[in-house]
Amino acid sequence: MLTPKGLRPLLVVVAAVMLPATVSCASGGQAPDAATSAAPVAASDGRGIPIVALDARAVAAWTTVNDPVMGGESTATVGYGDGGMVFAGTVSLENNGGFASARSPRDTGIGQRATGATTLRVDAVGDGKTYLVKAYLGGERWSYIQRFRTEAGVRKAYELPVEDFEPVGERMKPAPDAPRTLDPARIDQVALYILDGQQGPFTLTVSAIDAVT
Repeated sequence: MLTPKGLRPLLVVVAAVMLPATVSCASGGQAPDAATSAAPVAASDGRGIPIVALDARAVAAWTTVNDPVMGGESTATVGYGDGGMVFAGTVSLENNGGFASARSPRDTGIGQRATGATTLRVDAVGDGKTYLVKAYLGGERWSYIQRFRTEAGVRKAYELPVEDFEPVGERMKPAPDAPRTLDPARIDQVALYILDGQQGPFTLTVSAIDAVT
């Protein structure tokens, strides 16, 4: 059996072996939890840049604009759930209605983050219906739209090439005076629409809207 006097050299050796690991962590390394919490927000696959935040606080600032503004009876809500923004409601064709939309707040930072993008990517779980992304440009009479058809109950990344966005004016009518191609750097608001006579309930859960270069 070792005596207290005999233990002293052994403790010194153990401390010497353990010391470098402790110093390494303090001088440059980080514990896994600290590294995770400090990491910046990134796109789901690392290739894209999120142009809008879709956490609970950010989603609370989104608004809905539906056809009751024109006399229709469609309804819609936006809320946070299942890791993203849930855009849901019912489209009615009564009284010449037929659309519902969810819109982000105005933010010039959207364009800054989207600068140089060749594609806008929507990561979402849909219901088999077709939705539309609308990109607004501050101060312009026109905006740009592109549709994507969802696969019911399946999370997918829907790639929307910038060159395929179409310029439109009021009530989605063609805007011949607008530049043919969307300039992502000028986007200051994005919206999601359901229209095209798709009456009945709908649900779209969007976990990310990214700019891909």
